Amino acid sequence: MIVRQSLATLKGSIAALALAVACGSGNDGAVATVDDKTFTVDDVVQYMQQAGYGANREAVERAVDELVKMHLVTQRARERYTLTASDSLRLTEMRETLMWNQFREDVIHKNVTVDEKELRNWYVENVGEEVDARHILIRAQASDPDSVRQAAKAKAESLLEEVKGGADFASLAEENSDDPGSAQRGGSLGYFSRGQMVGPFEEAAFGTPVGEIASDIVETQFGYHVIKVEDRRKQTFEELREEIEEQLARPERQEAEQAFLTGLMETSSIEFYETNIDRLLGLIENPPPGDIESAERDLLLATFTGGEIKLGDIWKLYEMLPEANRRTIATLDQATMVQALSSIVQRRLVLARASSEGTVLDSTRQGQLEERVDLLWAQSYLGQLLEKQSEVDDADVRQYFDEHREFYRGQTFEDVREQVRSVLIGQRRDEFRDPEYQRELMTAVADSQAEKASLQTNEALYERVLATLKERLAENDAGASS
Repeated sequence: MIVRQSLATLKGSIAALALAVACGSGNDGAVATVDDKTFTVDDVVQYMQQAGYGANREAVERAVDELVKMHLVTQRARERYTLTASDSLRLTEMRETLMWNQFREDVIHKNVTVDEKELRNWYVENVGEEVDARHILIRAQASDPDSVRQAAKAKAESLLEEVKGGADFASLAEENSDDPGSAQRGGSLGYFSRGQMVGPFEEAAFGTPVGEIASDIVETQFGYHVIKVEDRRKQTFEELREEIEEQLARPERQEAEQAFLTGLMETSSIEFYETNIDRLLGLIENPPPGDIESAERDLLLATFTGGEIKLGDIWKLYEMLPEANRRTIATLDQATMVQALSSIVQRRLVLARASSEGTVLDSTRQGQLEERVDLLWAQSYLGQLLEKQSEVDDADVRQYFDEHREFYRGQTFEDVREQVRSVLIGQRRDEFRDPEYQRELMTAVADSQAEKASLQTNEALYERVLATLKERLAENDAGASS
């Protein structure tokens, strides 16, 4: 289908937007407001992190613009687009997956705990002092000629003298460092502990007092470093308690989950009907020209306590799949199909148990569901627009044929009509893959919707967005190799 390939790049952009578009959960000031939708500092920062944007004013402006546009596109989609059967299936899968995760947390993992003493022992044995440092890297590798290495060393020594003389370290890092990840943050590496940096770098960083510059340049396999120590800390047990507990409880939770699923399957009177499964495989291998007969739709593939799976249920799902997925399913044998049906049975049994236990989505997962629904609406609507734009009428086909007759010698227009149409559709697919084309499409849709929307932006908060983003990026890069 044209839409699936043409939207590959666009889907990536939309997916990055989804979290911030849906949440609006921060209470730290409205950077932008579209009708009743508010985007806070935290929303913009999360989006910029998801999109991989740099920490600069231009990137903030771009992020805010894209968030607003995406919300407007979603509004337009909800007004103009009707979800298809395939869309509805995806929505069902989203809800069921989130419900399964909620049930896993509320019921299966409920009684899995880690002893307080074990938590504290792990903290004592594994958590040490961390250093927050900046660096300027002048790259030089062992394989470089001596002249190149000497030039790099001389440049690093010159920069060291500049910062010792009072020059702004962050500015020099942005202008000179060969480490692009930290350079855009003024050389900041965030917090890191022992064992996370190469040896010479680690010793210099942990041996330099807070607020000071390492006395000499440091040589590593990456080149020459000028290092400044910003802070030292040791996170408290309470700060790390949740993270430690999650890590230590994971193996036992996995065991509890496997035991639950095994017990559920063993006590649910599951039966598979191999003859009917073979019939399904036959239909997949040689699809009928029309719809399958009602008698075949009612053939049982599996039964279990409280439910059943009929051939028609699986055939309906199969017909919704893209061609590539169908080809994969066509290679399945009976044993593999039974495994696939077993997974479906297991999912239905778990969801039935979740319902009987009264499981409901918490606020976090409800927010995740809403963001995914928005994402689906936007993707599907934009996909529909691209599909319409890919249509090629006979006049275009005739014009192309007339302009390229030399390539179709001895053939009439009727002989090559569909061949030419395929060529033109292929050309339009290529246009759709162009990120600039996709941005223009999103902008056009958003501009149409903006005519009836109320929009306000607060540029005074852009600097707070930048400061928060730099802090988050530094935290995420803690422990990254220098």
